[in-house]
Amino acid sequence: MSNTTRNKIIEAAIELVNEKGYKGATTRKIAEKAGVNEVTLFRLFGSKKGIIEEVIKKYEFVDLMENTFDEKIIWDLEKDLRMLAKEYQYLLEQKKTVLLLSLKEASSFPELGELTKYIPLKYITTLEMYFKEMMDKGEIKVANPSTLATNFAFINFGYFLLKTRIYQEGELPIDSFIENNIAYFIQTIE
Repeated sequence: MSNTTRNKIIEAAIELVNEKGYKGATTRKIAEKAGVNEVTLFRLFGSKKGIIEEVIKKYEFVDLMENTFDEKIIWDLEKDLRMLAKEYQYLLEQKKTVLLLSLKEASSFPELGELTKYIPLKYITTLEMYFKEMMDKGEIKVANPSTLATNFAFINFGYFLLKTRIYQEGELPIDSFIENNIAYFIQTIE
């Protein structure tokens, strides 16, 4: 079987588990949605749990902001925070289906919960380094870099959740969100 078949099954499983929950997404429905025979699903993954474990493997090794920090930081507070917010939203959007799946099914799969924690924690670590360096340069008030990073991450992860779970498409544009929240955040730390 080709990787295309494996990917079809994985994507079908993600979509169905998001729609119907883990229990409601039967292997028969997953195979049907992927356009494969249920026997193929079992041959490739062994079980529905095997598919979810494959999802975790597929998404756990992601480049999470390391290159962004090294290549795009210019040490201008407003521009950097705007860029870091946009990069994080882009990353969350790329991983949206798995993040939403993990929020829904973390109790069934603790590994999904770990993946969900990894992305924001990596972002917070990146932000901590940035805020510490900006304090060392005298560009912002001396404060706890971890607290600043956590607050900034909460604002951005909160936006992601609002955008994906509550607001309709286009109701809360990213540029408007960033404009208003970055300006307010900067006022508190300069």
